[in-house]
Amino acid sequence: MSNRAPLVVYLDKKYLLAFRIVMLLVSLPFLHDVYLILVSGIADSGEYIVNRGEGWGYYAYLFKKSAFAFLFIWLGTLGAKDKSDITNRD
Repeated sequence: MSNRAPLVVYLDKKYLLAFRIVMLLVSLPFLHDVYLILVSGIADSGEYIVNRGEGWGYYAYLFKKSAFAFLFIWLGTLGAKDKSDITNRD
């Protein structure tokens, strides 16, 4: 197995809640884009407009938006830890 650790941000306890709230708020526009892409079946990046089933561009754009949304959701939930957890982990 790999010794790689997941992406985790360690913060002081007083900043932890604010960081989590901000990360979840930052994820909302990406989640909204993912929702619109799935409902309409159209991926409009501003440069290209691709319909579902026309090619891989639709899925590439959907994956890009989903990846950013997942990153910020991860940081807002399980990816943010208290600094005191660093000493407890070792």
